[in-house]
Amino acid sequence: MPAKILAEALALLDSEGFERLTMRAVAKRANVNPMTIYHHFKDRDGLIGALADIVYADVVSPSEGAARFRIEGLLKAYRTRVVRHPGLTLAIFNQSAELPDHARRITDNLTKLLEDLGLSPSRALLWVHILVDYTHGAALAAAIGGRNGSSLSAAIDEELGNYERAITELLDRLEAWRE
Repeated sequence: MPAKILAEALALLDSEGFERLTMRAVAKRANVNPMTIYHHFKDRDGLIGALADIVYADVVSPSEGAARFRIEGLLKAYRTRVVRHPGLTLAIFNQSAELPDHARRITDNLTKLLEDLGLSPSRALLWVHILVDYTHGAALAAAIGGRNGSSLSAAIDEELGNYERAITELLDRLEAWRE
């Protein structure tokens, strides 16, 4: 039952956006009583957290390679999920609960990689915010732009090239400042 509820909630987010994510709407799609959702997920934030845990479960940095390569891999994997599920990202931004476990895991991993690149803990945290915020903005712009009339795959492909060039530029500058 929880798997069906999660699948329908994610489909609702993907098709109608986070504004339409209500327990009643999910229950209708999953053909269950709304109280069943509350039983499994406590509240809307619990449902969003469970969705995030599933969608972002395999967002990890490559296990081998230089820190910069691993940073780029982690950010690209994260960007892919944000583009695929922008409604979930917006729902996470709008929830009242603390940072979901997946976000903490990803940002902790990115922080460690930036420290491996030679940044102090405080600079690593600053760069986590810069890189994650840029990733969110670029990915959401591509996803939303593609859903507003232009070809989704063309918008995403164009944004990917721009995104990769920007990340390269940011990391080049970061490494130059570090030296």
